[in-house]
Amino acid sequence: MREMVKSYISFYFHQYRVHIFMDVLRGMGSPSRICFMVDFSGNRLLIVPYEKRDFKSHNVPKKVYADNNGLEFSSMKLCRIISRLHHLDEDESYRFPGVVDVKERAAVFDLTKPQLIHQNLSGEQE
Repeated sequence: MREMVKSYISFYFHQYRVHIFMDVLRGMGSPSRICFMVDFSGNRLLIVPYEKRDFKSHNVPKKVYADNNGLEFSSMKLCRIISRLHHLDEDESYRFPGVVDVKERAAVFDLTKPQLIHQNLSGEQE
């Protein structure tokens, strides 16, 4: 039986920030680099470990694994692709559900199910 871990990925479009939760990274075997891919329909986002250092990969610093905060990085390109594919408000923040297939070391997120993240005036999530 496959081990599947439920998780989320968050996009803060107004800041062009992406947040990957720690259970996603650990479920993929704690990789040092990751790569994002969107399927042809635009409905699924795949994250996989990636060995090469190039324009389509993102570094995961070792210090990320020292705590439970996850990985947050900037990507204007990825945020715009996701927001425009699904006609989402670029002044808002969204969380998308997904699963990590531990055996395959891959995470898949459903881009058709955005959940609006409500923030208070100080920028903290409610």
